[in-house]
Amino acid sequence: MNIKLDLLKNEIVDFIKYKMEELVLDASKIADTTAILMLAEIQDVIKDDANSDFDAVEKIVCIFEKYNIDFGFRHDF
Repeated sequence: MNIKLDLLKNEIVDFIKYKMEELVLDASKIADTTAILMLAEIQDVIKDDANSDFDAVEKIVCIFEKYNIDFGFRHDF
């Protein structure tokens, strides 16, 4: 337990919270844009007949990783 580090972390969190209140972000617009881009990429993978089923799944998992979305542990090989 490092008290100085904990206090510093708390200060940083409080500062970020304070600054976030000033920001005007349209979270829905950002999420929708990212979701649409991701779905378009997945659609391209599925439509590509050159991909085997395994290759398609592998490419879709890579798309999830690209957007930092947890895809679980099913595809761990």
